[in-house]
Amino acid sequence: MVLLLLNALLILFLLAAVHWYLFRRLVRDVAPEGSRWRRAGTVLLWLFAATTAAVLAAGPAELPSGLSRLSAQVAAVWLPLLLYLTLALLLGELVRPLLRRAAARRAATRHSVPPPDGPHASPGAPEPGDDSSRRLFVARTLAVGTTALALGGVVAGRPGDHPAQNPEDGGVVVSMPFTGLWRARNSPARQVPSHGTDLLGGRYAIDFIAVDGRHRTAGSRSWRTFLATEPPELFHAFGLPILAPVGGTVVAVHDAEPDHEARRSQLALVPYALGQGSRLRQGVHAIAGNHVIIALAPDGPFVALAHFKAGSVRVSAGQRVVEGEHIADCGNSGNSTQPHVHLQAMDSADISVARGVPMLFRRFREWPSGPERSEIRERAVPREEGVVEPLPAALWPLARGGLRACGTSSGR
Repeated sequence: MVLLLLNALLILFLLAAVHWYLFRRLVRDVAPEGSRWRRAGTVLLWLFAATTAAVLAAGPAELPSGLSRLSAQVAAVWLPLLLYLTLALLLGELVRPLLRRAAARRAATRHSVPPPDGPHASPGAPEPGDDSSRRLFVARTLAVGTTALALGGVVAGRPGDHPAQNPEDGGVVVSMPFTGLWRARNSPARQVPSHGTDLLGGRYAIDFIAVDGRHRTAGSRSWRTFLATEPPELFHAFGLPILAPVGGTVVAVHDAEPDHEARRSQLALVPYALGQGSRLRQGVHAIAGNHVIIALAPDGPFVALAHFKAGSVRVSAGQRVVEGEHIADCGNSGNSTQPHVHLQAMDSADISVARGVPMLFRRFREWPSGPERSEIRERAVPREEGVVEPLPAALWPLARGGLRACGTSSGR
């Protein structure tokens, strides 16, 4: 815990230093003290710093759906811009002495040769022998250049458009492996590959996180939520029963990984993200954690569920399971930052070489943008950040009459 707090404080210190550096190079160096530009730039940099703080706090705070989406959109632009702008200014430090020497030589030349009069004069260049003018000229040139470079980097670095999974293309039909309310994350309804990679058969994978009636993943928050890790028991998903989404034969079981601390804090996620490569090199168990693989037929397809609670797996290899059977409990093992269940279909029982297969979910109610409005859906894929609830078979005939042709209808 002490190490995590030190990491968080170090990251906060670095962020403060970066914003001070931006103020120095983009405001203080380019605008005289007391000028309108200096005052406007100071206000703008304070807004930049407030934006960074808001982005870091928004995720752990679990804002309402609309604000959460807005925060994610701002973060997707602002955080890369902050990075590119800092890197561009650091690169500018190498160019700064060269520009100053060039400006000094030009000033010396202008001093030895009388400058032209009238409209042929060059008002943008520094005055001869005026060192402060040369500094201002260089600072403004670098500020404009590095800002343009940073904006170009943000545009060029934006991920390309990834198509979403099209339900009309079909796929393995599965039931949701739980009861109650769960939030969909890394959904193929947003993009394919859903987790940003085709590795480990995860092309069409989806994550589910249990939530309460207010769509919160945990019942409380504390200073640890924003600066450090939290016990997995704090989250609604931890320990909940996970059900077999299909009937079939269990072909692989692993239940030897511990549950680790959860991380909602953006500051605590930084050191965790740096260890991603190491976990990948350790193999499937370090990524999937405790998991079960079910074969629908001897030659597949196969359905994998991952990140179970340590010691909770109730089935063994070779065992037949029926759809809806309790096979394990939700946990936080493997490559997991928060208790959740990871579900994917694939063409091989060996996750290390498997290719992802599309999935469609049988019957569920979905709240796509908050608790106020829901839809009934069939043979569909939950939307990104949508909250879903399996629809009991007994209620389905009542809801079926209201289904639209596209597979959804208005609900409560």
